[in-house]
Amino acid sequence: MRPQALQVLACPDCFLPLAEKTRASGTLDVGTLRCGQGHEFAVAGDVPMLVRESDRPRLRAFADSYGLAWKKAGWGSPDITYLENLPFRDVTRRHTTEWKVKARSMVALLGVLDPRKPLRVFDLGCGNGWLSHQLAIRGHDVYAVDVALDDTVGLGAAGVYVRLGPPFQRVWADLERLPVQSASADAVVCNASLHYARDVRVSLRNIARVLRPGGFLAILNSPVHTRPTSAARAQADFRARLRSLEASHEVVSTYHHFTRSELVSDVLSTVGPVEETWFDSGLRFRWSRRLKGLALRMELASFPILIATKLQESGPRAV
Repeated sequence: MRPQALQVLACPDCFLPLAEKTRASGTLDVGTLRCGQGHEFAVAGDVPMLVRESDRPRLRAFADSYGLAWKKAGWGSPDITYLENLPFRDVTRRHTTEWKVKARSMVALLGVLDPRKPLRVFDLGCGNGWLSHQLAIRGHDVYAVDVALDDTVGLGAAGVYVRLGPPFQRVWADLERLPVQSASADAVVCNASLHYARDVRVSLRNIARVLRPGGFLAILNSPVHTRPTSAARAQADFRARLRSLEASHEVVSTYHHFTRSELVSDVLSTVGPVEETWFDSGLRFRWSRRLKGLALRMELASFPILIATKLQESGPRAV
């Protein structure tokens, strides 16, 4: 684990700072972190395992089911060539169009982040860590956070990027109990992850707590609709797809599509003022979406980038 991480990470129970555990002999136990209230957490390899003991079975079950479903759908690979080429090229050719859209959204995000670098950035729901890697390449101090430890779609795969360098810090953690000290993040990125949050408002309050004044949240690659009926229909369709991939009830039930008014209102009330940024998703993607929408007679999801800036001195305490 990177030594500077202890200046940032916190206990997920009480949000107090962590330190390496001191043995009775006075020597350090470098494999265990401890907070001032006595809660202890293991470090596996270089990954601090910062989840409350009571939450671990549920999160492991969620992550295992999520990982199996996405691997069945053809996402992810532990192969170094595959990972090195993301997001600009999918060497498996299974999701070429989707990765092109992700690459374009990343370029738009970098247009917001890079003029202010170096920033301390938390990539929440980082998956295999491709975005964390791209941010680290550009000089940002990156913390890659996920509930999945999988070697194909989770923090295990992100370890390949850490070994390739430049390094970033991987963290096993729950979005609803972010183990991060208050006001310590310059930026938080939710890339294709917020729509899997069990309680979006609780997650947003956690994000507000860890952002410094003037820090910002970026939400991208989450499905957003104008009409509630379209959001409900698209959500039901994708939940059916997850069930066909044998995802667990919790994975299926936590997945949701947002309405724009709902998402903007929630972010505004928890984090701060919201700006909406659009990017060119590519001609093929736009036309395929337009034709599909016409065929289904419904409004399909759009994928704007929302940037919310924290203005208040301190955010609400997480619950």
